[in-house]
Amino acid sequence: MYYPHPLMRSLFVLSLLPFSYVQAADKPALTGGGVNPLSITKIHDRVNYMVSLNFNDGKIAQEWHSVDCKNNKAQILYKDLLDNEGLTKARFYGASYSRYAPAQDDKLMTAEDIRTVCNLPIKEAHWERLSATSSVGTTDLVDVNSIQRVGDILSVRMGYDYADIIWEPPYDAPLELKIEHYLYNCKTHQGDAFAAMNIDSEGRVTDSLITADIVRRKSSFKINTQMEERFGQMCQLPAGKTFTAEGHFVPAVNKPSSTLMGPSMPDLSNNNSQWLSKFPLSVAIEHQAQSLIKPWALPRFKQIRYTEVSAPGEVKVQLDAQPDGYIRKLEDYGIWTVQRLTLGNQLQLKYTMSISSGSSLLNKLQTDLRFPLVTGQRYQAQWDTIDDDKKVTAATLRCEVTGEGDAHSIAPEFSGKYLLVECHETHEGQRRSSGKSAWLQDLNVFVPVAQQVGDKPESLVKLENVSVIR
Repeated sequence: MYYPHPLMRSLFVLSLLPFSYVQAADKPALTGGGVNPLSITKIHDRVNYMVSLNFNDGKIAQEWHSVDCKNNKAQILYKDLLDNEGLTKARFYGASYSRYAPAQDDKLMTAEDIRTVCNLPIKEAHWERLSATSSVGTTDLVDVNSIQRVGDILSVRMGYDYADIIWEPPYDAPLELKIEHYLYNCKTHQGDAFAAMNIDSEGRVTDSLITADIVRRKSSFKINTQMEERFGQMCQLPAGKTFTAEGHFVPAVNKPSSTLMGPSMPDLSNNNSQWLSKFPLSVAIEHQAQSLIKPWALPRFKQIRYTEVSAPGEVKVQLDAQPDGYIRKLEDYGIWTVQRLTLGNQLQLKYTMSISSGSSLLNKLQTDLRFPLVTGQRYQAQWDTIDDDKKVTAATLRCEVTGEGDAHSIAPEFSGKYLLVECHETHEGQRRSSGKSAWLQDLNVFVPVAQQVGDKPESLVKLENVSVIR
């Protein structure tokens, strides 16, 4: 692999910059790494690059960065954690696991660091059209400023512009331009793609394949006859001569969002109801659930927010009462969110996650639960859920109302009395769990008091940052 010496010297300096992932990792210690030259792209006034990080525990990470040289602003795009074979096993966009989130400001990059990046001898991409725009809005391109030949090796970046903004799985990362970096042997007429990047409207990399990931996907980047012909023309390009084809291409601005390739995962922000509403319950389940909550268990609030604090950690919760009497629950775990449609914040009717396009629905329910609850009451429930793959999972719940207390003791924002309900729950394929909940009689909702999973000790649950909108 060959690169001009000035670039290599600049890359050495770049590799010494205080990348955020390095600084955040007190243990394990960084033992090596550096910038991958094939990752460096300059789109307009923005430079993107990836740094590989090796740690003394054997773990490897790759972190993508972007620097806006016009506004002197540095950002972290995302991090990939690699397995022993060098393949991506986990991706984080900021704190978001396995799902795209906007770039984060890189507060560790100094003004001098930014100048170092912006002074790299990298030419801005200059796109030449290789084809007319297709019926689906795709235009084949080549970055003429990327064409380099050193010895028999041709280095070139091909591009594919999209007329619409599309979102690509598995991360729902938005893109308007794809870039593929090829190394091609002009003598043997053999070559491969060594990097592929998705670019958004601001010129930032939103998704990529590089190192072992692109080797695994080698069959997706085969050099066809037309590309081989183009590469042959570039191999014969006289020194100092610029490659030309169908003319200079300038991408459109303010592109519309695609109606065919939009996000495949749900938008659960602010406990949005649109995703789960697409999956109706069966008529039988709907009738059964409605008969349980009306009239004695209809929620007496519009919204409740709180943070569950327990030994396993903190979870932000938002409960929204629906006109039909169900309670829509959003659980924010930081790296992902979970949404449930529930009966009283106990029996789950529907379920989805922010990092999955799937959902599960209550498919069958047998229960002797009756409202209003009274001290000494016992009830049980047996149910099946079914997911998008038609997989059925069984679960059971056995509960007893064991006491009562002042709701104000759980949180000052609660009023009236509560009934303490102790439950034991099983889910097919999971460890048994148990918990204590308080049925708030003024609000008609369960809130957690304690929880236990498997053989672990019981953990008390404290509710903080409580707010109630009646």
